[in-house]
Amino acid sequence: MSVEWNDSLFLSHEIMDEDHRKMAALINKLYLSVNESFGKEATCRAAQGLLEFSRAHFDHEKRLMERHRYPDTMRHLWQHRELLDELSSLIYGLEGSSANIKADTIEFIDKWFTIHLRDSDAKLAYFLNNLDHDSEARPTA
Repeated sequence: MSVEWNDSLFLSHEIMDEDHRKMAALINKLYLSVNESFGKEATCRAAQGLLEFSRAHFDHEKRLMERHRYPDTMRHLWQHRELLDELSSLIYGLEGSSANIKADTIEFIDKWFTIHLRDSDAKLAYFLNNLDHDSEARPTA
């Protein structure tokens, strides 16, 4: 299993698209580490890299949503928390005694990424791409 990057994942928002491509590459690095049995330490590093990048990306999205008063911010942030919690649990297990990664954990990450991009992030990108940027520059009376 890996993230197949294709045109259906592009959102026509340059910064989000660039971050999502990087995120897909990090997910694939994690998959490769698991599938090729690179070992517990390498898999933990791959998961940690994905977690750190995800946090930074999600913080950026949060700032955008708050700045532009995105109406679905709370649901979107809750979805981010789901992935962060799953990755944290994975890392915790790898750092502890468990060297096994459940197949459903990897499947969750794959499905979460694809569904989140095509649904929630697509809606956010559409919202951001359709803002009236001229109104932001006008002084309010």
